[in-house]
Amino acid sequence: MRSYNIDRKLKEEATIRLAIEKVCKNKHKKDGKITAKYRQAQYILANIEYYIKLTLELVTQFEAMKRAEQRGEPTNTPEFAKAFHPSEYKSFKRKCDGNGKIRDIASVPLFPDQVIHQLIMVVSSEIFTNGMYEYSCGSIPGRGVHKGKRYIEKFIRNHTKENVSEIKYGAQLDIKKCYPNISHSYLKKQLRKKFRGNLFIWLCFAVIDSFYIETESGERVGLPIGFYTSQWFCNFVLTPIDHYIKQTLKIKCYVRYMDDMVLFKRNKKELHKNVSAIIQYAAEIGLTIKSNWQVFRFDYIDKSGKHRGRAIDFLGFRFFRNKTILRKRLALAIMRAVRRVHKAKRILPHTAMSLMSRLGWLRHCNSYNFYHKYVKPYINIRKLKEVIRNESRMRNNASCPV
Repeated sequence: MRSYNIDRKLKEEATIRLAIEKVCKNKHKKDGKITAKYRQAQYILANIEYYIKLTLELVTQFEAMKRAEQRGEPTNTPEFAKAFHPSEYKSFKRKCDGNGKIRDIASVPLFPDQVIHQLIMVVSSEIFTNGMYEYSCGSIPGRGVHKGKRYIEKFIRNHTKENVSEIKYGAQLDIKKCYPNISHSYLKKQLRKKFRGNLFIWLCFAVIDSFYIETESGERVGLPIGFYTSQWFCNFVLTPIDHYIKQTLKIKCYVRYMDDMVLFKRNKKELHKNVSAIIQYAAEIGLTIKSNWQVFRFDYIDKSGKHRGRAIDFLGFRFFRNKTILRKRLALAIMRAVRRVHKAKRILPHTAMSLMSRLGWLRHCNSYNFYHKYVKPYINIRKLKEVIRNESRMRNNASCPV
C-alpha cells in the first residue's frame, strides 16, 4: 500500500481558506429563518483572514504540543493554550426521512472543530477516493445514488439480452450498527499504513478519540453520526471488504451504499458461500452483518408472461428486470407532500422547494403512470417554479450591495 505525507498542506493558507469557505458556505437559513450557526458562518466569512491565521496557529501549536508529549514534557502550560483541543459534542435525536429511524446526531462548534474536520478532509479526500471501490456510492462526491442505480440497470439490461443466468440470484446485506461498531484501533492502524505524516495522523486521532463507546472488553469503538470525518473514515474501513468481494470472491455485479450491499450471481449455492465468506471477513475487522440478510431469485418473466421472483429494493428504488420504480415509502411521501400543497391556501417557498426536490426522484425511474395519476391533477408545476424563482430573486437582491 502506497503511503502519503500531507502535513505540509495542513499549514498552507490556501488550503485553510478553502476549508473555512466550504464549512461556512454550507450553513444555510432554516425555513427562511436566520440561525445562530448561519450568523456565525457569515461573520467568519467576513473576517476570513483573521480566522485563517487563527486556524494556522491552532494547528501549529497542536503539532508543537504533540511533539512535547513525545519528549515527555508537560503540555498543560500556557505555551500550548492556543493548541487545538476537540470540543465536547452535543447530542440530539433526528428522524431520518428515508427509513424513519431515530438516530443520535453529534454536533460540535463551527469553529474550530468543524473547520478542522473539513481541513482534514480537504487534504486527504482525494487520496481516500483513489483507493476506494468504484461503485462505493455513499457520501463520496460524484458517487451518489444515481451512479449506483445506473450501474445496476446497465448490468441487468446487458445480461438480460444475452446471458440471463448471470443475474439469476441476488443477495442483500446490511452491516449492523456500522458507525457505532467501527474499532478505533483498527481504523488507526489502517490510517498509519496510508499516511506517514505525524501532524495529519495526530489530528485524525484527536478527532477519533473525542467520541467513543467502550465495550465490555475495554476496547474503544464508534464514529459519531454528524462529524464530517465519520463518513470518510467509515468508507475507508469498508474498502477492504469491497476489494475482497471483487478480487477474491470475483462477484461481477456488486454495489455498496455505505453499510448496504447488493450483489448478483447465477449460482445460488455459490452465492450462499460468498455471503458466509463476507460475514466472516467482516467479523475479522470487528463488524457484524445483520442476521436478516437474504439470497433470493431475482425478478424474471415466466412462459405465461407473469413476473416471478423478487425485485431489488435498494437506493430508494425497486429494480425489476424490465423497469425501475420508486420504493413504496418514497412514493407515499411524495403523495402526502402533494396532498399538503394541494390543500394549502398559500404555497410557501420552502414548501415548494421541498416538493420539487421530491418530484426530482420521478425523473430517474419509470413513473409516467404515477405522475399522471397522483401528481399532475393536483399540482401546478409552473406555479411551484414561479414561487421558487421569486424567492431566489428576493434573496439575490437582498445579498447585492446597494
